[in-house]
Order: sequence, then C-alpha cells, then structure tokens
Amino acid sequence: MVKHKFRFSRKDFGNYGLERLKNEYSDIDIDSFINPLLELVDSGIYSELYVIYRNWNEPVPLDSSETAEIALESQLLVLSYENLTSPHNPFSSHPIDHNVFYSFYPFLEWVYSMYLKRQLTAEDVKSLFKSDLGERITFQLMEFDQNREIPSPTSEFFQKLSKLKWKDKKTHKLNEKLEEMIRFFGFEKFGFKEGSFLAHQHEVNLFLIGSNTIKNNREIITAEDVLIAYKTIFKIIKTDLRAFINNKNNNIEPGYLVCNKCNSYYELQNSESSDDFDDTCECGGHLVYKDSI
Repeated sequence: MVKHKFRFSRKDFGNYGLERLKNEYSDIDIDSFINPLLELVDSGIYSELYVIYRNWNEPVPLDSSETAEIALESQLLVLSYENLTSPHNPFSSHPIDHNVFYSFYPFLEWVYSMYLKRQLTAEDVKSLFKSDLGERITFQLMEFDQNREIPSPTSEFFQKLSKLKWKDKKTHKLNEKLEEMIRFFGFEKFGFKEGSFLAHQHEVNLFLIGSNTIKNNREIITAEDVLIAYKTIFKIIKTDLRAFINNKNNNIEPGYLVCNKCNSYYELQNSESSDDFDDTCECGGHLVYKDSI
C-alpha cells in the first residue's frame, strides 16, 4: 500500500483559519478585512513593501542631531513623547503607549519610499514630517485622502489614547486572529525578518485602533475599531503618498528591475518607469524595483 504525503501551504492553513474565524465571529464582516488584504497580496504590493523594509537603510542616523531636528517638525511626534508612557507595562490593561506610536512614521517612510522607487534621503523624511499626512491618517483614518479640515493634534488626544481599554477578551483576540491571517496569506515563508515587519505593523495598527476609538468618542475598543484600523493600513499601502507630501524630489528616478528568483535585471532608461513593465520575470519570479544594484 502506497502512502501519500500531503504538504499544506501557508495559504491552506490560512484558508482553514479563515473559515474558523468566520464561524467564531459570525457577526463581524471578516470579508471587509480579507478582501483588501488578498488584493494587496495578489498585486505584489504587499511583498514589495516587505522588500523595502528588509533592505531598509536609515536615511538619517538615529543618534544624529538632524534626527531630533526632523522629529520636531511633527507635532504628533512631539506630543506623543510628552503624553504617552514608555515602555509599555505588559500587565497594564491599557494597550497603547509611546512604543506603539514609535512605528507610525517609519511605516509611512517605507510606503513613501516604495512609491518614490528609491531609498529616502534626509530631505525626503523632513518633507514627510512637515506634511499633514500623519494628521490626515490619525484623525480621518480611511478617509485620509479626502480634502477636509484636519484637527490639530493635542495633548488631550494622546492622554485619551493612553487610557483606552479593550471591550473584552474576544475583541482583543479578534485583533490577534486578523494578524494571523496576514501572517499566513501575506508571506510565502515566515522567519525573523517577516516577524519583525509584522511586529512594526502591529504597533501601527494599535495606534490606528485607538485613533478610531477616540474619533467615535469612546473609551472602549470595539471590533469595528479593529477592522477600520486594518483597512486603513491596507489603504495606506496601496496609495501613492507622494500626492500628500510637498517635496521637490518626488519624481521617480531611473533604476533597475531585479528578479527576486533568478537575479537577472534590467536597467531602466530615463524615459521609462517600472510601471511600464510586467512585474513577472520570464522565470516566474517577481520583478522588484531597486535604485541601485
């Protein structure tokens, strides 16, 4: 008798987990989360953002005086330092502290870099911090691309953030389960780097969860806050952030399309953009833009 060995893919485990998740949270619109996630994954955008993170070079040394000067350009960042506690107490019932906010702007830097199709410079980071993009996302979430009056950040906002609580364990668990779906569907393999990337995204998501809770004048985090936060992250990733940042260097520069499988490459000409080409190599690999090789 011949025994067959079955090998389950990450997607198989994801589909199994998704079915259980929908059964456990039958009153929640899980499809409103999974559909935009799969759209990002299938388009290759989510993978492209991860590659940006994996190959990231800090545009400004973290211990330099220039870093402090740039940070002062963002009132959000200044107020978070002044009003959110750090580090987080794991035994606290309040999930949001300064460490949660700490990942917000780096996440925006990665997305911005992805659409610039090059590594950021100090000037790029300064332009991002001087823009109102952070405030747009913080106070408008899914509607950050709408032209509306944006509230100014206040100490009171961050003080409220620090006092938020989960509605119940089931709501907290929902957040963890949705992150698990990203872990299965978003990556072909999952190791230390992938885990680190997801940990940063987790912190950004917690901040946006809190933002939506306060936007709705509540002190208790609900399932709706969790869904809105994730959907906001997905929308940020698929949005060309150059439109919200006043930077004379926003033009895409020529570079290279490199296959992540066979490592072959094509040098773009001055009149060409990576958008002019298919993102699949002849070998079946994914073509990734790099400003240099």
